[in-house]
Amino acid sequence: MASKAKKAKTALPECPYGAKCYRKNPQHHQDFSHNLPGLDDAPSTSDGVARLSTSLSSSGLTPCKYGAKCYRKNLMHFAEFSHPTKKDNDGSDSGSDTDVMEDDDDEKKDEKKNGDILSRGMSLVKSYSQMSEAERKELIKKAFEAKKQLQEELEATKKKVVEKEKEVENLQSQVNTGLLLVEGEEEALKGDKMKIFTLEAERAYKEGSAAQIHFRLAESQFYRLLSGTASRISKVEYVVNPELVKNFKKAREDLKKSRGEDFSYPVLAFHGTQEKNITPICEKGFKTPGESGFKMRTDTGWYGAGVYFSEYPAYSMSYIQGATKLLLCQVLPGKAFQCTKLIHGSNLQKGYDSHTSPCKKELVIFNSHRILPSYIVHYKNSAHGTDFVYSSTGAPGSDLTVDGKYKKAQLAKSSNIFKGEKIIFSGKFCGKQADMLKLVQNHGAAKATLSNFTMIITTEDELNNCTKKVEEALERNVSLMTEQFIYDCILNKKIVDVEDHYLIN
Repeated sequence: MASKAKKAKTALPECPYGAKCYRKNPQHHQDFSHNLPGLDDAPSTSDGVARLSTSLSSSGLTPCKYGAKCYRKNLMHFAEFSHPTKKDNDGSDSGSDTDVMEDDDDEKKDEKKNGDILSRGMSLVKSYSQMSEAERKELIKKAFEAKKQLQEELEATKKKVVEKEKEVENLQSQVNTGLLLVEGEEEALKGDKMKIFTLEAERAYKEGSAAQIHFRLAESQFYRLLSGTASRISKVEYVVNPELVKNFKKAREDLKKSRGEDFSYPVLAFHGTQEKNITPICEKGFKTPGESGFKMRTDTGWYGAGVYFSEYPAYSMSYIQGATKLLLCQVLPGKAFQCTKLIHGSNLQKGYDSHTSPCKKELVIFNSHRILPSYIVHYKNSAHGTDFVYSSTGAPGSDLTVDGKYKKAQLAKSSNIFKGEKIIFSGKFCGKQADMLKLVQNHGAAKATLSNFTMIITTEDELNNCTKKVEEALERNVSLMTEQFIYDCILNKKIVDVEDHYLIN
């Protein structure tokens, strides 16, 4: 029986790792031979126990299950677990799973110690258990110091992230509540008259710029749902009407109380109308059924007798063939009734706040206080593939609204920029015409008359109405220029190049 057992023992297949096998499973050592003198003949059950017992460290730390073969590099791991690699005094392999596994390359390496134990890199992994008690204490101390430093850095980073999130939330809140103001808007809100701020595309991104945020908001709304036409925004006018803003805010609060917060959020939607109506609407607001002056321009209203809007600019453009301006408004649809058929001239459905067309592309509002004209979007048709050209290139004053440029130009020192020019004005500007004349004369312009002028500063409304001064300028083939041209020349202290955005076509 003994010979049979011995024969079975010698018949075991050899483990490919031999004496350097890293496995600890006792069953593995029963199934494979490891050519370990004395150990292969020992009882298999005690073999695994013997191997595991050699992994216990005198340091008092819990032994790492990978021992000398541990792949980890985190120093905190070596501060919390022992990695015994000490050999027997006779230099023979003890057979422990945590014995040092040397190879030819390891024998050729001569690891050098330096002043900072944490800078020893991978050598630390192989030599931890061979350190002195003082070195181990130093390692643990350094590791905990490093851990503390990392925790402090993590907390500081978290704090910065929270602050940044609050900053973004505050910025969004300012936009939603109207607290993010362009230059001059605060004064306008304190007054009682409508004020328009001209905004244009800028190449430079200025974080927190109210003018840029308003322009990009109107621009993105225009392009996002635009289809079937190659139109391009030339500029945006931001409308601030204190009375309409006040009425709109109250209407929103009332809607929030009656319908809940989810129904109180405004929608940005376009309204197409004749260009001559845009300024009066911005000044006095929309008229809705039952109000004096209300009338349907095209029909009785397919989906109700209200004011029609659409989030799709092409829908609104269809009402104003040949025009180049759209009103972009904030509207409060509340709970909307979706029409399933034509309901010509119908009143507001009971239990609802607005109507939508069957395709939901048209929105009908019946309460004028729930409409706030916010932007006048100027656009023009452009061929597909035409490159976009910025109207400003970072020159002095390029980050200001037109109103801001006017104020800054008024403070500029006198010059001879317009020497030889005779300039007349036609229309409404940031300043009164008398003040505008005084401004250009302060910078070298000579007095001009309707029969003797070289430049005219006017507006698109004046061109559309073909006023006497504009008509005279067209007959003389004199270019029609915007007021911004005057301000940019003064701020740049020279006559700037005449670009498209300065011209009124």
